[in-house]
Amino acid sequence: MKKTAFLSVLLVPFLSFLGCDASVNRSRHLGDGQRSTGMTSVNGSIYVGANCIVDGNCHTVNGRIEVGDGSQVEALETVNGRILIGARVAVDGNAGTVNGSIESGPGSKVHGDVSTVNGSIELRGTVVDDEVSTVNGDVRLRDKSIVHGGIVIKGRHGFFSRGHDLEIRLEGGSVVEGGIEVRDADRKVKVYLDKDSAIQGDVRNAEVVRE
Repeated sequence: MKKTAFLSVLLVPFLSFLGCDASVNRSRHLGDGQRSTGMTSVNGSIYVGANCIVDGNCHTVNGRIEVGDGSQVEALETVNGRILIGARVAVDGNAGTVNGSIESGPGSKVHGDVSTVNGSIELRGTVVDDEVSTVNGDVRLRDKSIVHGGIVIKGRHGFFSRGHDLEIRLEGGSVVEGGIEVRDADRKVKVYLDKDSAIQGDVRNAEVVRE
């Protein structure tokens, strides 16, 4: 997704703070076991404790998003910040950032896409229903992670073009069902595949290294 489109999606909630836990210049915290209708900030991070339920999206522009073990949340979206998803978390939507990494712990499920522009993605024992995508980040699937869609390395454009090589690693029995696609044919991408992992779809414009 282009940065302008991503920003437009994120900024809509900031025009109306009704019905959600919102802030402009401070972080938001939800204690263990608590419930919220959504959490929004502009210049602040969002922290969701363990075993929480968030019946709405978590949005911020400048800040990280952290979700504790066993929680249920909807979409997780930030522009400048990382996203940390604990163990056994259910994300009923997309998890996306522009400038930041995404990490997810064992037993978690994302019922949508996982995406970055400038940031790595690391999934440990995590299931993603749709695709995993990035422009300038490495991707690592560990501990029997499953991506039902594909992994997509999107084409470089504008100031996002950095030119460095990228790595995709599948380890510990991880599976990508939908294949791997590098949309910039001039980009050098290596896919490291261990003996217990599998790519069920096609691999386009990337070199596969079997370990």
